[in-house]
Amino acid sequence: MFFKTTLAKHIHVNPTNFHEELPMIVQHQLCKEVEGSIDEEHGYVVAVDTSSKDGIQIGPGVLLDSGPCSFHVKYTAIVLRPFVDEVVDTVVIKVLKIGLICELGPLEVFVSYQSAMPSDYRYDDTHASRPKFVAEQDDTITVGDQIRLQIRGVKISNTEIKVMGDINLDCMGKISA
Repeated sequence: MFFKTTLAKHIHVNPTNFHEELPMIVQHQLCKEVEGSIDEEHGYVVAVDTSSKDGIQIGPGVLLDSGPCSFHVKYTAIVLRPFVDEVVDTVVIKVLKIGLICELGPLEVFVSYQSAMPSDYRYDDTHASRPKFVAEQDDTITVGDQIRLQIRGVKISNTEIKVMGDINLDCMGKISA
């Protein structure tokens, strides 16, 4: 789920920033560019480790024809990478006729009503401002509920991570109100 890994990136810095604060400028630019981004191999970059001395290593700069200088930077980052069959606790943020949208840190997980929820659940929008799924035994799932689910599908591109979840299994479903 969450991992600490080493990544690398080229950071471009304008020559007007070449002074004693250059390492801090490179670090700030790195954090601005990569935090919240998606790396297809490693997942969602949550944060750059700026606390340790080995967290960010700035290589020598190469002056580009266009003016800025390019620095090869190795850095340690905390990444979020969901895996198929992983069991996670999430929070419901939307209830739709077609299923649930749950929050897993910075990611959203879709749980399909037709294929990933127990068959005794029914969509109830009697109170339009607070739709919910209701089971025969008066168990309900609505916005704000915590649910445990198993990840059934993950698709990572360079712009987004799509995750499908399943609560139609033993020990999965609502865990608190």
